[in-house]
Amino acid sequence: MCGLTASGEAYCWGFNRWGQLGDGTTTDKSTPVAVAGGLQFASLWAGGRRTCGVTTSGTAYCWGENRYALGDGTGINRTTPTPVLWQSPP
Repeated sequence: MCGLTASGEAYCWGFNRWGQLGDGTTTDKSTPVAVAGGLQFASLWAGGRRTCGVTTSGTAYCWGENRYALGDGTGINRTTPTPVLWQSPP
């Protein structure tokens, strides 16, 4: 579970086996914890094993379980926001 403050800071809580809370750990949290990195998000999506967001500057980040699903070109789980790698259309 995640939410955004009025200024765009992300907070998450709950199950965290894959690092989907984004606080740099895999420890479950019963109260909201700040997502690492000091980023300001315009939108946020939280799924069962991963979380993604788009910052106010338009950069996409994902974190959590990564079976080649975070968009960073690896299969490594991430416990903090990791930029999504993509190419602009021609």
